[in-house]
Amino acid sequence: MSGKGFAFLIVCLLACSASTLAATPDSSCPISSTASPVAYGRLHQIPTVAREDDVSHTIVTPGGMVLRSPEMVAATDVLTVAARDPDAMCFHLITLAKDWHKCDIAGVARKDAENSYLFTEGSVAVRFHFTSEEQVEVAPLGTAYRSRCEPSGSIERATYTLGAQSK
Repeated sequence: MSGKGFAFLIVCLLACSASTLAATPDSSCPISSTASPVAYGRLHQIPTVAREDDVSHTIVTPGGMVLRSPEMVAATDVLTVAARDPDAMCFHLITLAKDWHKCDIAGVARKDAENSYLFTEGSVAVRFHFTSEEQVEVAPLGTAYRSRCEPSGSIERATYTLGAQSK
């Protein structure tokens, strides 16, 4: 399977897993909700290790040293909002970084300001700001969230858009 085919497969699997996660009710959410969970996505590029036989990612320096450059592939981060009211929001955030390393955070974020919610758990802090019903700005506060991620996993400050994971 080519690198692009593999990337497409991963994106499709992520979208399917996000749909499955959204369909699974979270019994720990203190907010009652009659609406279905809402999924927001962020499309971006991540560097991955290129195949050994892919010469397009091989660079030979003037001194004869052979270097490998990463292959950039499409990835989709998914924010699923299970329930939301003016005071709290139940969410599940999955982000992908270099070499498909994942960060997976879920919980209850409390009202921080108008249309803004803050998730804190120990030293982990992430802010969610709804600029509209179709867009959410996600911003980690500090780097303590990395304790909840795989090695090299990360959460980047970014805007998530309603329905972006299915494009």
